Amino acid sequence: MLIAHISDFHVFADAPETALVRADAADAARKVVADIAAHQPPIDAVLFTGDLTDGGSSADYALLCDILKPLPMPIFVVPGNHDKRCGMRAAFGETIPFEPGPALNYAAQIGDLRILALDTLVNGEIHGAVDPVQVDWLAGKLSQPHAGPTIIAMHHPPFPSGITKLDEMALQDGQKALSRLIAAYDGQLLILAGHIHRPFQAIWQGAFCQVGGGPSFQHALDLRPHAPEPGSIAEPYAYFVLRLTGQESLTNHKRYVSL
Repeated sequence: MLIAHISDFHVFADAPETALVRADAADAARKVVADIAAHQPPIDAVLFTGDLTDGGSSADYALLCDILKPLPMPIFVVPGNHDKRCGMRAAFGETIPFEPGPALNYAAQIGDLRILALDTLVNGEIHGAVDPVQVDWLAGKLSQPHAGPTIIAMHHPPFPSGITKLDEMALQDGQKALSRLIAAYDGQLLILAGHIHRPFQAIWQGAFCQVGGGPSFQHALDLRPHAPEPGSIAEPYAYFVLRLTGQESLTNHKRYVSL
């Protein structure tokens, strides 16, 4: 099974909300989508880890849906801090089994892969959170017998990048409870996230973790303790292609796209 992991398109119909977002963000997103659509062998599913749009307007989501139209495979999305829940429900409610209630959590299955999506959006804030109800929901799902791998998809990473200022904007409330839950899980677990605008991988509480880069802009790497927030940097963009063979192996490839 091949899974494309993309994140942080930040597309906008009128004007960007974020200063660092490139003016041609929609064109960059279309190039990524075209590459996924043309991939051989075909990609089985796409996981999009948040900040689909930059402002969350209905026009933004209409543009996003037009950009994603060439993709014939299932697309699984989670909201980022620049998204709007109502817009996402309207855009994806017919294809994604969102749970009832305000949060856009859901569980889905493709082949032997289980996908558990967590909504970490905090209205009006950059950082993310999960509340006790969400942690209990996730614990209940993880407790159900499952023979294949499980992906937890979320926008704000609960694991550190080592970039101080960006980690301060990541998952805050609920991070410790989620950490304990992940550490206690006995199974093949992957956590895919976004938000940092810099691709990296980590092992955290025994789980394989990954942040997808953003074609809208990428942050520079600065691992100095207490360094200021890094600005954007011009470097090659790549999305990830995960090759899953049941519980036997995981291979993770970078797929470069010229933007």
